[in-house]
Amino acid sequence: MLSQTEENYLKAIYSIGLHTGKSVSTNNIAKELNTKASSVTDMIKKLSDKKLINYIKYQGANLTSKGK
Repeated sequence: MLSQTEENYLKAIYSIGLHTGKSVSTNNIAKELNTKASSVTDMIKKLSDKKLINYIKYQGANLTSKGK
């Protein structure tokens, strides 16, 4: 089961990704969720460990099929 915060991050990545069609940067996620980029980086690592997103440092994040 995912926490509300994890779900919010996944929704933000999904939403931003739909609009840009590209990988989503930590700065864009931070802006969308009104939080710090360092907090986003921590959560991205957690979501990546759970196989919910694919993240490449300096390139951004995309949802996996499990994350969708």
